[in-house]
Amino acid sequence: MDDIINARRAQVVVNYNGKDITKELSGYLLDFTYTDAEPGTLDDLQINLEDKDRKWSGPWSPSAGDRITAYIKTIGWDKPGEIKRLNCGSFEVDSIDFAGPPDTVSIKAVSLPVSTNVRQEKKTKAWESVTLKSIAAEIAKRAGFSLMYEAHGNPKYDRQDQTDVSDLSFLNDLCKQEGIALKVTGKKLVLFDEYVYEQKPPALTIERGVSDIISYGFSFSTQDVAYAGCEVSYQPSAKKKSPKKKDDKDKTKAAATTDGSTSKDSKKKKEKSEQPKPIKVIYRPPGAPKDGPILKVSQSVGSQAEAINAARKSLREKNKEAGKATLSLMGNVGLAAGMTITIKGFGRFDGKYIIVSATHAVGGSGYTTNLEIRKALGW
Repeated sequence: MDDIINARRAQVVVNYNGKDITKELSGYLLDFTYTDAEPGTLDDLQINLEDKDRKWSGPWSPSAGDRITAYIKTIGWDKPGEIKRLNCGSFEVDSIDFAGPPDTVSIKAVSLPVSTNVRQEKKTKAWESVTLKSIAAEIAKRAGFSLMYEAHGNPKYDRQDQTDVSDLSFLNDLCKQEGIALKVTGKKLVLFDEYVYEQKPPALTIERGVSDIISYGFSFSTQDVAYAGCEVSYQPSAKKKSPKKKDDKDKTKAAATTDGSTSKDSKKKKEKSEQPKPIKVIYRPPGAPKDGPILKVSQSVGSQAEAINAARKSLREKNKEAGKATLSLMGNVGLAAGMTITIKGFGRFDGKYIIVSATHAVGGSGYTTNLEIRKALGW
């Protein structure tokens, strides 16, 4: 009896439209999945139920927009008698699928209210004299969210055009351009620097042969080789000058230079010399190999400093695609997207990684945590 009481186990506690339905679910629950998603996508949870009594497709049938909050509770998972919990957050039902036989119901909910139009409604708007933070604040307000702006910089814009895209897509594209991550979670719109998160100390070391690893996946491909640097080039346009007065034009016609050429010829030479010099820089991150592919980008910049910053951001966005991996572990309520971990015992793949997304699943196979990770760039 004591062994049964002290056995490690995981439970799901679900609140539906303000009511605790954990007991009602217990006889029907097939599995529960919560995904702490990667930046630019929505957190979600999915509840799969058996429906032989046809209650979930009948009187208990869920509706779009229903509110769900949930948490995963572990008992004796790491130590006897120890209780831990993972708060999944607040969600609204986004889709319901019925299938069979046997009859099953799948309820999927997302972290963005379905009533808001920031995800689906396409808009066209000219944003003038704004900053990234002010754009994010207005979009968060429309969605009924609060804004957490944790990015160090706050880019300014004379004008940004939103053309036939949703508010959320527009903001996400703008954030990517600036090297800033966007996350929608817990009724908050969060903007943050992934670089800052990469600098945090690892929360956990996952070691082959030591840690509770169910499965893993590492890969290497020549198509995913990290770039050694990034080159940004831009040719600024010549500044337009105000037209001269008539008297000035008459003087120009009459004047001549000492070498016999007219002042009109001198004017052409001067205009040629006033053409802005092209801006071209190559950014190489610390520790980059001397030889290697160079990412080439043509982007509007106003100075060498802006070009270097743009090159770094473009290189980070591209090199994040290299060094990706997946891990399936025994459930761990302490693992979340944005945390860093150390991988050990996998040879060339060892090192510091950042968790891109974490999926926590409770079902017939027990409690598992599946991670998508990538190498921490560190620059």
